[in-house]
Amino acid sequence: MPRRLLFDVSGLLSWYAYFRHPSGIQRVTEHLLSSSTIQGYEHIEFVARALGSDALYVVDRDVLENLCDLQHRPLGIAKLRGIFAQSMRFASRGKLRPEFRYFHLPYVVGGALGLEAVIQTLFSGQIARRKPALRAIVAPSASDTFFNPGDFWCHDGYVGSMIEMRRRTGMRYVQLVHDLFALDRPDWIHPQFGHVITGEFGRLAPHVDRWLATSKFVQSTLSGYLVMHALQRRPIDVIPMGWDALGAPSGNADLDRGQQVLGKYGLSGKKYILHVGTVEPRKNLMSLIEAMSDLRKQSSAPIPYCVLVGRQGWRSEGIRRHLESTQFEDGMVVWLKNVSDRELGALYRGAQFAVVPSTIEGWGLPIRESLAHGLPCIASRVGGMEEAGQDLAAYFEPGDVDGLKTAIAYWIDNEEALQHARSRLEVHFKSEANSLGWDAAGAAVLRAAFE
Repeated sequence: MPRRLLFDVSGLLSWYAYFRHPSGIQRVTEHLLSSSTIQGYEHIEFVARALGSDALYVVDRDVLENLCDLQHRPLGIAKLRGIFAQSMRFASRGKLRPEFRYFHLPYVVGGALGLEAVIQTLFSGQIARRKPALRAIVAPSASDTFFNPGDFWCHDGYVGSMIEMRRRTGMRYVQLVHDLFALDRPDWIHPQFGHVITGEFGRLAPHVDRWLATSKFVQSTLSGYLVMHALQRRPIDVIPMGWDALGAPSGNADLDRGQQVLGKYGLSGKKYILHVGTVEPRKNLMSLIEAMSDLRKQSSAPIPYCVLVGRQGWRSEGIRRHLESTQFEDGMVVWLKNVSDRELGALYRGAQFAVVPSTIEGWGLPIRESLAHGLPCIASRVGGMEEAGQDLAAYFEPGDVDGLKTAIAYWIDNEEALQHARSRLEVHFKSEANSLGWDAAGAAVLRAAFE
């Protein structure tokens, strides 16, 4: 009997039903599912759990390929929204009621009325034909492995369904963990999701057959959690996270588009430093804003603009109010909330350097992204961030605003040092061994699934 891998994309469906741009967890999921090792495995199915149901249905590869292609991403998102509506027809009233939230209503109604093609057309701008009914998967068996890429909290009833399915079928369950900071700092998580993440992780943990972690830091944290809660120790593997340069230019036309992006956001001809990530407390952005403000007051030389790229997250009102009250630091701070991946690549390439001052990260995707674009990066020395940046990034101690300010000032004032950092990245990525994408990470998922 074939050893089937059920790669769960429930989180992607739930995320893109309401958002157009990925956060870190969606980006990692997309890298994994599009890796040649995962795509090349013959017995794989991409599946999702239907809200308000224990049913798993198949998500077509072509939809996910659209999602992972910068040019076709908007169409892929529109298709996912149509599928999300269609999946509501699996729901039963009894199971849907405790999971239902007001923002599900358009999809519940759209699914009940068979309007999934209308929903897809509305969001894609292209007339969509009504597709055949979603196909439920062949029931899992003990020879199958179910892989969740990190968003086990995407539905309130998700964990309960997976526990019951594992009990009933004997399937193997593999869970990727990106971080566990929500368990220690629930105040950093929106109340609507915080109780789900913290409570459901504790329910799920005893039923996981194998764990994957994004860094040795997460591996250690997870190991400590399992010991503290007297849970049976299962293997915890660290997957080799890849490098990725979003929309790397392939010719003059792409370079011209990059200049158009800078012009669109008023950055043409301007020097700026870049921060990428949802604006929320753990990103420690007030330290960055304060450091840049102090440098402007203390230096007679021009100080670059500070560009923040990321949506407004939970408990970001303090930063928003500060920026509004200072007129965005007299125009020196630019906050871009709806940047596409293609535009993000251009912003990386146009910056002087990146800064990631987070107080905690399980790994550090923006560090890897900036370095992969040949952009030097300053990051706080905490969590898994040194694993992401290796010896290619510059570091400061978290909470040390003066240290951050000194690191920023060094690259602003020392063009030779900044160019040396860029040259090191160029040399690093000329080596084939250092320019690997996500195939090794996909291979690690397959090993964890079937070893």
